[in-house]
Amino acid sequence: MRVCRRHQRCPQCGSLQTQRKGYTSADKQRWVCHGCGHSFSPVVRLKTAAAAKCYFEEQASYRSTGHAIGLDGKHVWERIIDLGIGCRSPAEVSIELQPTWCGYLLVDSDTIFVGSHQEKLLLCGDVYSQDIPHAALVQFEGAKEWGQFFATLKDQVKYPIKGLVADGDPAIEAAWHKVFPAVPFQLCVLHYERNLKGFLKYRFTQKPGYWRETERFLAAVHWLLYADQLGTAIRYFNAIANDPGFQQAGLVEPIANLKERFPQLVTHHNFPGLPRTTNIIEGIISRLDTKITASKSYKHHNTAWATLKLLIMRYRFKPFEACQKKNKHKNGKSPLQLAGADTSNINWVTFSQPQEPSYKAHF
Repeated sequence: MRVCRRHQRCPQCGSLQTQRKGYTSADKQRWVCHGCGHSFSPVVRLKTAAAAKCYFEEQASYRSTGHAIGLDGKHVWERIIDLGIGCRSPAEVSIELQPTWCGYLLVDSDTIFVGSHQEKLLLCGDVYSQDIPHAALVQFEGAKEWGQFFATLKDQVKYPIKGLVADGDPAIEAAWHKVFPAVPFQLCVLHYERNLKGFLKYRFTQKPGYWRETERFLAAVHWLLYADQLGTAIRYFNAIANDPGFQQAGLVEPIANLKERFPQLVTHHNFPGLPRTTNIIEGIISRLDTKITASKSYKHHNTAWATLKLLIMRYRFKPFEACQKKNKHKNGKSPLQLAGADTSNINWVTFSQPQEPSYKAHF
């Protein structure tokens, strides 16, 4: 009776027309595909998947990951970088899975050390799901880079934007005016208050004997920024603008700036669900930083982006575990699931590689 040997599916084209072809340098069985000519080793792929899961899910180092799967740290790094280079970008994942986000978007950036210089990781986060629809690693953070970022978000990812929240970076605002001129913009009140305090402390020439008026001014601005209703915020603003004590203290310039920024500081009152701060996106960055900070510095742009793509991929598929109070119902669901994407049968490591024949396949 003829015994049929099981064929390994080719990871490149998905064909079962494969045949054994010798062994690797590590004495592992090698296969070749007659359909596309690609050669591969299933054992190597298994260990690569195990390395990615251990490194990103268990927060392990390259060395401890190597100990766990039987490789040295250098080979673990090489396999993760190879996996990351072929990894789908956050935008490609969004295009493939087509989540249904809430439409309220937060944007921010994070500093990434690459070699002897700094680069910027541009990020955006959906308010409700805390998903990352798009991200990009750029050498410079300016209006041009943010404009390209927003253009990709609008034209390719097709994020259904209804409102934007940012920290007041002029580059972000310039790009927002160009790409989303009709979209409501909310200036983060936390950053505005922090910048105002810094201005009054370090760049403002205080009149002698009026420091109490400055403190009273800061307190009044705080009440305005955190008012629970638009009408209350307007009353606080009118009180500040007409207060003779503030005029005598020379606070004309800060009051003029508050008047100019007031419409953007109170946008959230007209759009329920739009936050007044960027705390959500900063929380997302903090979660990513637990791994980014541990890496300290990347040698090259390509290796940095390869690692960051995998890190963001894992974040989007990882279920929340410690949400409290009003967000407690999100526990057990990942950002992508909260955005309406069905990820129940998806292995995130397998799905990260676009050449795979099916994202439901497993290593």
